Amino acid sequence: MAKRTYLRDILSFLGSNLMVTVSNLALSVILSRMLGAAGFGLYSAIIVVPVMVIGFTQLGIRRSAIYHIGNKILPEDHIVSALFILLLWASALSIIICGFVYFFSESQPFDPLIIVLVLLTIPLLLTNVFAGGIFLGKEDIKRASILNAGPTLITLLLTILFVWGLKMSVLGAFMAIALANFIMFFITYRLLFVRFRYNITWKYHEGIMKSMIKLGLVNAIAIFIMQLNYRLDILMLKKLSSLEEVGFYSLAMQIAEQLWHIPYAIESIVLSRSANTNDDKFVHRTVASIFRVSLLIGLVSGLFIFFIAPVLVPLIFGQAFVKSVAMIQVVLPGVLVLVGFRILNSRLTGMGKPQIAIYTFMPALVINFILNLFLIPRYGGIGAAWSTNVSYAIGSVIFIFLYARMVKMPLREIFKFRASDFYFFRNVKKRMAGSPKIR
Repeated sequence: MAKRTYLRDILSFLGSNLMVTVSNLALSVILSRMLGAAGFGLYSAIIVVPVMVIGFTQLGIRRSAIYHIGNKILPEDHIVSALFILLLWASALSIIICGFVYFFSESQPFDPLIIVLVLLTIPLLLTNVFAGGIFLGKEDIKRASILNAGPTLITLLLTILFVWGLKMSVLGAFMAIALANFIMFFITYRLLFVRFRYNITWKYHEGIMKSMIKLGLVNAIAIFIMQLNYRLDILMLKKLSSLEEVGFYSLAMQIAEQLWHIPYAIESIVLSRSANTNDDKFVHRTVASIFRVSLLIGLVSGLFIFFIAPVLVPLIFGQAFVKSVAMIQVVLPGVLVLVGFRILNSRLTGMGKPQIAIYTFMPALVINFILNLFLIPRYGGIGAAWSTNVSYAIGSVIFIFLYARMVKMPLREIFKFRASDFYFFRNVKKRMAGSPKIR
C-alpha cells in the first residue's frame, strides 16, 4: 500500500475541520439568536469550565498516545489498556474539579440540572478525545476525521431540535452536547472493540502508564496553559464585566478562531507523522514549508473575516450582536499569529518535546492576566481582545526563536518563501481536477 502524502492526509483532515467550522458557525447562530446575549453569555460561562479543566486533567494523554503508538515499540493492546485506565482517572478528576468550581461559584448561580448533565458528559467526551489519539497514532486519518467532526455535527442537529424546535433554552443546548457525545461514544466503542478487536485488560501496566504520564503530564501543562490563554478573558469578563459582554466576546472569539481550523488539520497530521518517522531533516523542511503556507492562508482568511464581519454578523446573528464586530476585528492579529505557533508546536510535540510551549506561554499568560485587570473594567470585550493580541504575539515570537534553536534551522530558513511552497496549491488543484465530477 502506497504511503499517503502529507497533502492527502491534510486535505482529508481539513475536510472534517471545514465541517466543524460550518457546524460551529450554525451552532453559534442558533444559540445567539435563541438565547440572546445574556443567555449566550451564560452558556459560554458554563462550558468554559470543563473545556479548561479537561485540557489539564486529560494529562496530555491523547498526544502521548499518538507518540507511543506511532513509535511502535510497545504492543498496541497494552497501550490501549493503559489508556483506558488513565481515562477513568482523568474522568473522575475532571468531574470532581468541575463540580467544585460550579457548586462553589459565588459570582454566578448555575442550574443544578445543567451542571449534573455537564458532569455526566465528561467521561464520554474524554473517551472520544483519547480514541482520536489512538487513530492518529496509527495514521488512520479517516477514522480520526470521523471522531473529529462527528460530535459537532450531531450537536448541531440536536441543538436545532432541543433549542430551536422544543425551546429548551440553555438546558437544551447542554442536552444536545451530552447526547451527541453519547452517540460518538457508541461509535468509538464499535470501532475499537468490534472493528479492531482490541483486547483490553485492566492490568496495571506500570511501565507504559509511567511513560505515558511522564510525557503526557508535560503535554497537559502545556495544553492547560494554552487553554487558559484562550479562555482567561471569558472568565475575567464574567467577573469584571457583564454576561452580555461575555456573550459578545465569546461570539467574536468563535468567529475569529475559525482561522485555526486549517492549522489544526495540519498540526494533527504533522504530530502523527512526526511520531511515525525518523527522517528529521525532511520533516523539518516540510513543516517549515507548511508553516509559511499556513501563514499565507491565514492572512488571506483573516482579511476576508475583517472586511466581511460588519456585514455578516448583524445579518446572521442579529443586531443584538453588532458589538461583536469590533472585537472580531481587534482580535484577528493575535489569532493569526497563533496559526504559525500551532504548526511548529505540533512538530516539537511529535518529537516528544512539548515543554517548549510551557516556557514560552507561561510569561504570555501572566501578561494576559495583568492586561485584562486594567483593560476589561475600562473597555470590556475590546480590552480583552487587545490583551489576547499582546499575549499571543509575545508567546509566539519567543516560541519561534526557541523552535529554530531546537531544530537547528535559521530563522530566515523558516520564514523564507520558496517556489516549492506553492506546490501545495498546485497539488490541490490537480487533486480537485482529478476528482470525479458529478453530473
